[in-house]
Amino acid sequence: MNKSIFAVAAVAVFLAGCDQKPAPVVVTPPPAPSPPVVVTPAPDASADAAKADRAADAAKDASNAAKGSAMDAKDAANKASEAAKDAKK
Repeated sequence: MNKSIFAVAAVAVFLAGCDQKPAPVVVTPPPAPSPPVVVTPAPDASADAAKADRAADAAKDASNAAKGSAMDAKDAANKASEAAKDAKK
């Protein structure tokens, strides 16, 4: 009878040991690689600079033309004033 109790106890210990499964191993996937960085070239600023230079030159020419026209108008006004003075005499 003692042998059967020990045998039952040994079987119970053995079965208890078999019931414990190892913990599952969780495998996480590696992080996704970052998307590639696309570098675009800067826009060509030389064309814009050339346009700005042409516009500045045109504005300067227009300013000089307006100044010349104003001087001509002033001269004409002075001549008209002198003519009016001469006509009164």
